[in-house]
Amino acid sequence: MTAEGGWTVGEDLRLRKGTELRVLLGGQVHNSSSSSAAAIRESFAHAQRVNANTVLAPVSWALTEPREGVFDFALVDAMLEEAARLELNLVLLWFGAFKNATSTYAPRWVRADQERFPRAVVHPTTKGSAFHYSGVTPTPVLSVFSEALCAADGTAFEALMRHLVESDESDVVALVQVENESGLLRDSRDRSDPAASAWAEGVPDALIAAAREGDEASLMHCLWVERGRRDGGTWSEVFGDSADADEVFMAWAIASYVERVAARGQAAKRIPMYANAWLGPQPGQEEPGQWPSGGPSSRVIDVWRVAAPSLALVGPDIYVDDADSAMRDYATGTQPFFVPESRLRAGELVRAIGTHRAIGWSGFGIDGANPDGQVAATFAYLTAFEHEIARAQQQGRIGAVVVEPGTEVTEAPVGDLTVSARSLNDIVRNFLLDVGVQLPDEALPVPDETLPREPVPTPGETRPFALVFAEDDDSWIVVGQGVKLDFTADDRVVEYDSVVELLLGEDGIVPGRVLNGDERLQVVPVDRVGAARITLLRMAGGTHGSE
Repeated sequence: MTAEGGWTVGEDLRLRKGTELRVLLGGQVHNSSSSSAAAIRESFAHAQRVNANTVLAPVSWALTEPREGVFDFALVDAMLEEAARLELNLVLLWFGAFKNATSTYAPRWVRADQERFPRAVVHPTTKGSAFHYSGVTPTPVLSVFSEALCAADGTAFEALMRHLVESDESDVVALVQVENESGLLRDSRDRSDPAASAWAEGVPDALIAAAREGDEASLMHCLWVERGRRDGGTWSEVFGDSADADEVFMAWAIASYVERVAARGQAAKRIPMYANAWLGPQPGQEEPGQWPSGGPSSRVIDVWRVAAPSLALVGPDIYVDDADSAMRDYATGTQPFFVPESRLRAGELVRAIGTHRAIGWSGFGIDGANPDGQVAATFAYLTAFEHEIARAQQQGRIGAVVVEPGTEVTEAPVGDLTVSARSLNDIVRNFLLDVGVQLPDEALPVPDETLPREPVPTPGETRPFALVFAEDDDSWIVVGQGVKLDFTADDRVVEYDSVVELLLGEDGIVPGRVLNGDERLQVVPVDRVGAARITLLRMAGGTHGSE
């Protein structure tokens, strides 16, 4: 396929295939679901059943290069074939030397040769994570400071990308992730001899320049100021000896490693690449090393951007309750925003796409998602409107509302309008109470987002939510559940002109009933995900007919 038909990220931070704006809507299969051809067929088919247009799947270094220099891309070919057959976009996840801050996906020939590929060394008294306890079987953690490791990892990744040039003729692969949640656990920095030598070396000029010119609130800048704004020196001299300084040091080392691997891949095939972040700090993880120190956490994103220019973006893996704050840390307007992993929550899906204009959103464990869940229903509408959503994102005429518990009204700017959202269930309950009817004060039942076999169940979305985007100046699409929406403008009176419900048919979206009267209270259903096309009437000055 020529470059004109490939995937790119433009200066407007939007994702395109060729010249067409695209949005990736789907999920990552479980980590072992791409380790056999049968598992690939089953997991990819399930992604299609939940109405995804994209599937993310791991490529294991251990399975790809079982012996040094001998490559087996049969599983990659199976993924390409199955994604193309199901008309799914594919995001490949390179599980190379580092996956979740460990090295279990590195080949045996790498892990067994500790002289050639040394291990990281951590301080034994540092507080560990929940994955480390007394008596646990040791997990291999290779040192990012190993030149031999970086060379071997880069060789394998380059071979993968060269294979895609030959085999992915229709450009099924949209993005490539380099490593997975890299960083170091159980200590703030690697204490191995190669790491100690690097710690004693001078801080690169490019990083000192970034500290000088960067965000004054950033960790790197604050540490640099505290140490006297030095123009050079060792890591200790420039940033200090704290755990925070260790994290900056590890971020430079790990991002530089990822950059070298990614650059070799980019030399073989130009395609947007990214790294994903285990979030930190987060509740219960307050110190570097409790989350992977040096990974692309929010505190060191600026270090990663300087050290890894071959990456189009770094994205957050969001499993925390306060997803909006995590999104804001990464949706800064200086890079494309993409959510590589998330809990299956419909409210966070629309928030990412609408509020933060993400180029994509991926729920983890998509092959265990409930086809009758709210995420699957939301996907059905969003994939049908993918091109309209992408255009609205580019034009800034899209937004989302999620009504949090205890919140009466939530507002969001959408183009030149303000959308106010309230819980429709609360409005109906209060209306009936006014006429003497009291309903039980409980949320309506919603289906679980995961199938019964899943080890970590995910409950359905009980918060009212909606994605709102413009088709043109006065025609708006709403996708959501359980919300009452009101539109206002600074210089106009805004009224509903018409409301048409939108239904999912065999051939896509079809119009349903024309809603009027008090049925316009329920623009989208209260008991399931739905959609509607709202036409607005704007009038200069004046007042509403009734208040």
